[in-house]
Amino acid sequence: MRIDQRQLAFALLGGMAGYTLVRGLLNIIFGDPLQTIVLTFIVSAIFGVATWLYWRGWEGARFFATAGVALVVAFGLPLSQESLVLFTPLAFAVAITNTQWVAGVGLAMLVVLLGRDIADGVFDSVYASLAVGASYLVQVIAFAAARFALDTARIEAERNAAQAQAAKAEIEARATAIEQQRRELAEQNQRQQELLELVSQLETPAVRIAEGVLLAPLVGGIDSRRASRITSRLLELVYERRVSLVILDVAGVPVIDTAVANALTQTVRALRLLGCRVTLTGISSQVALTLTHIGIELHELEVAASPQEALQRWLSEQSTLARNQRHGLN
Repeated sequence: MRIDQRQLAFALLGGMAGYTLVRGLLNIIFGDPLQTIVLTFIVSAIFGVATWLYWRGWEGARFFATAGVALVVAFGLPLSQESLVLFTPLAFAVAITNTQWVAGVGLAMLVVLLGRDIADGVFDSVYASLAVGASYLVQVIAFAAARFALDTARIEAERNAAQAQAAKAEIEARATAIEQQRRELAEQNQRQQELLELVSQLETPAVRIAEGVLLAPLVGGIDSRRASRITSRLLELVYERRVSLVILDVAGVPVIDTAVANALTQTVRALRLLGCRVTLTGISSQVALTLTHIGIELHELEVAASPQEALQRWLSEQSTLARNQRHGLN
């Protein structure tokens, strides 16, 4: 679980308030000097008030507690001997304030201690000693440097976190853009497929002109690609509609050469595999002559002069077949 600066400060303030309160009660029980008991309860009150103010959202409560405890220690600490209590406000300042406050609290406490010594007119306390004063200043500098290192590390961590968050946001934005492009491309491909399907239908219009009979008039030039689409569409229609006869009308095809004739032959063969007859209509005399000259064999193709003739032939055959079936039953 990650603990932020505010949670740490609140825990320290509340913990110190509770600790000093218990310590004051123990001082009473063990009969410690009255001054010690009073100072302990004052510190407990400072921490308690600061904890409540911090809980209410006042960020200055951290500095209030640090300054209050520092003043109590500086004014209440005996001048006759060194005490580790002197470093308690400094340690607390390192934990919950900043570098400036650590240095300020340390120097302020030294000034107060020296001021008390001067006020007494003796100037012979341990804190007036050059060695003790220098040692104290060195430790204040060390505390301030420690806090500076913490602040630097925190700022760097926050900067790294911000950069990571920005990078994450950029990656998510790019991923969203890529996904949007993918969807747009998919939609574009879908529309293109629909357009190609529409073009295929328009290229090879197929009209049902009788039961089981499909008329497919071919118009325009035919290359290998279009021939493949024509074959695929006719196969699909024949299979779906159960067509028995396809009439391919080539009157609208301007040129029928070897490639076109071979393509038509392949289409006829493919349709016959589905059990469908194919009749080729619309062959002009010029086209017939051209096909003869280039050596295309059309003997396997059923040919009629027009779609009407092909339909009449089919209907006549179906009528004859029906009569024969009735005679056979009789």
